[in-house]
Amino acid sequence: MNVTDRRTPDETRVRIMEVAWDLFRQLGARVTIADVAEKLGMSSANVYRFFPSKQALCEAVCAGQLGAMSAAARDIASAEAPAAERIRAILITLHRAMRDQMLNEARVHEIVDVAIRERWAPIDAYEMEMAGVIGGLVAEGQANGEFAPGDPLELGLLTLCACSGIHHPLLIAIYDRPDSPCQPEQIVEFALRALAKRENGEGVEHAADS
Repeated sequence: MNVTDRRTPDETRVRIMEVAWDLFRQLGARVTIADVAEKLGMSSANVYRFFPSKQALCEAVCAGQLGAMSAAARDIASAEAPAAERIRAILITLHRAMRDQMLNEARVHEIVDVAIRERWAPIDAYEMEMAGVIGGLVAEGQANGEFAPGDPLELGLLTLCACSGIHHPLLIAIYDRPDSPCQPEQIVEFALRALAKRENGEGVEHAADS
C-alpha cells in the first residue's frame, strides 16, 4: 500500500519533510528526490506532487527547523521576567541550538551553508521574525526604563547583528571554543549593554552620534 493511501495530504507532506530531514542528516546536500521517494516507498512523481523541486523541499525542511527555533524564542519572550533577561535567554538559546546542530549534524552544515549563501526565503523570514521578537522586548524594556530610546525593530536587528558571530553556522566554531577571547555569553552581554539606558538617558543611537 502506498504511503499516500494511508495518510491525508497534509500528513503525507509532513512525512516527506521528516524523511528528507533524516536523509539530509545522513547524506547532506547530495540527497535527491529519488532518495526521499525510495525511503518513503513511493514514486518520485508522488513526491513532486507535494514539492515541485528539490529546492522547494529543502526550503520547506529549512523553514520547519527554523520554525522550531522561532517557537522556542517566542516561548521565552512570553515569560514573566525583565526584558533584558528574556533577550539574553533567547540569544543564548538560539546559539546553543545552532551550535548543537553544527556539532552533531555535520552533513546538515552543507545545506545550511547553501541556504545562507543563496539567501533562501525561510532564512530571511526567520531573521525578520527574530528581529521582531527582540524588537518587541526592546520596546518593553524602553517602556519600563531598562533600555534607552530608539526604534525597537532597528535595535532588534542591530542586536542580532552584534550576535551574528554566535549564531552564524560558519562563525560558531570560532567563538565557541574555550580559548576564544570572546565567549558567547560575553558577546550577548555586550549587545545588552548597547541597549541599556545610560545615566544621561542616552542609548546606542545617541552615543554613536556624539
